[in-house]
Amino acid sequence: MTEALTLRDTIAPTPPAPRVDRKRRLSPIWLIPIVAAFAALYLGWITLSEKGPTITISFETADGLEAGKTLIKHKEVVFGTVTSLALTEDLSHVEVTAEMTQEAAPHMRQSTRFWVVRPRLSATGGLSGLSTLISGAYIELDPGLGDSARHFTGLEDPPVVRADMPGTAYVLTANRIGSVGPGSPIFLRDVQVGEVMGFDSTDLEAGVTIHAFVRAPYDRYVHDGTRFWNASGISIGTGPEGFKIQLESLAAVLAGGIAFDTPATARIGEPSKAGAVFTLYKDATSSQESDYTIRLPYLVYFDGSVDGLAPDAPVEWRGIKVGRVVDLRLEYDAAADKLRIPVVIEIEPQRVALVGEKQGFGSGEYMPELVRRGLRAQLKTASLLTGQLMVSLDFMPDAPPATMGTGERYPVIPSVPGEFAAAVRSVNGILEKISALPLDQVVQQVDATLKSFETLAASPDVTASLQSLAGTLMATQQLVSQANTDLRPVMDKLPPLLNTAQQAVQRLSGTLASVNNGYGNDSTFRRDLVRLMSQVDDTLRSVRVLTDYLEQHPESLIRGKSGG
Repeated sequence: MTEALTLRDTIAPTPPAPRVDRKRRLSPIWLIPIVAAFAALYLGWITLSEKGPTITISFETADGLEAGKTLIKHKEVVFGTVTSLALTEDLSHVEVTAEMTQEAAPHMRQSTRFWVVRPRLSATGGLSGLSTLISGAYIELDPGLGDSARHFTGLEDPPVVRADMPGTAYVLTANRIGSVGPGSPIFLRDVQVGEVMGFDSTDLEAGVTIHAFVRAPYDRYVHDGTRFWNASGISIGTGPEGFKIQLESLAAVLAGGIAFDTPATARIGEPSKAGAVFTLYKDATSSQESDYTIRLPYLVYFDGSVDGLAPDAPVEWRGIKVGRVVDLRLEYDAAADKLRIPVVIEIEPQRVALVGEKQGFGSGEYMPELVRRGLRAQLKTASLLTGQLMVSLDFMPDAPPATMGTGERYPVIPSVPGEFAAAVRSVNGILEKISALPLDQVVQQVDATLKSFETLAASPDVTASLQSLAGTLMATQQLVSQANTDLRPVMDKLPPLLNTAQQAVQRLSGTLASVNNGYGNDSTFRRDLVRLMSQVDDTLRSVRVLTDYLEQHPESLIRGKSGG
């Protein structure tokens, strides 16, 4: 057994059979698609993570838009791309589908606006969108507020005011819009401070609502008492200085415009809030007259022609405007069987400054007293160039007595004929007087007188008298010529004689001066002479008395004076 073990031990053991590994090894070439798959997954994840919402925008036309090329931008930053274009079922609009970026998602709100940027010529003369001539049209995005939205209606024209522009929007109401439209400038003292955003014409019977925007910081000048007026076009008027042409600016003439100003009394307090409503007046004059809120209506009947009188014509008191003409028309009075022209006027008592206190002033209760004192209405010419008429109120001392009338609607102010009508009546009166003259008899008498003069001029006596007068004039001429010849030597000797006379006058002046010294007012000679003259005067008075007595009693020279 030991040997057996030893022999077994000496025999080399058989090595175990090798194990074969059944797993297949991956080739390195498979790393490429694996990496590509991971990259695709990563890019897909990046794309999905950056992908924004899908929106639709409705436009009237797809002019300039292309699927896959047209971009959606905001301030030149891409926010999306148009993916498809499709017509609506009724073929009235184009539905634009666009994929937006993740950054654009928070801005997809109800008030977000979209419009196509392409070359445009604005109403104010500005040219925009020229860069799209090379790059092509794109859709501009203006972020808004409100709830999240995915369906939008695009604008056909760019908005006048962007959402991020600081300022305040207001509402203006007007009866007529004139040439004002979206984009029309708004001026404050000739400086453009805003734009018209648009207007609402859904209820034209009530007027037109205009949405105006005033940029900051100019919106702080808008108060509740601010006045807006239409500054479109050119205003031409006449006045004491002649013709006057007024325009706000060339832009306002071309595209229409609005101007505003705030009176000094209305600048107190906070500026007006957004959405405040103002009245848009037709011109600056109308805005200034808005202070006169009290208007008293009256009726005036004019017998003559009112050609040249129109609504808004002034009503003046001695050259100062106190109201305006509201309406005039032609009506038939069946009771009187005649046509008449009633003119409705409004008197604004606030135009009259009150000095002191007067109970009831401005209510019209004193008008009957003024009419009783002679107040009358009269048509006068406001402009000789245009022929415009106005209504003038004044006291007429020569007017017949009258009282305030009571019309169907308004009190009636008596009237007198206008200046032209009065002049026509005066001319007609003169013509009537002339026509009443016996002109035929006067002409016959004048004709007879002229014939008498003609006969007299042709008579021989007048001819002889004229010949004799001609001879007399000729003789007179010869006499004057002869006198001129004879008197020339005397005239030559006259200057020396004048010199001698001048010397004699000088010597006489000296003598008179000496006499004045010896026989002046205070001299003894003058006093004696005064006494002598007094005695002579008494003597002459006695002689006069004696003479008068002798005239009455001449017999006293013989008989003497009687004792009686």
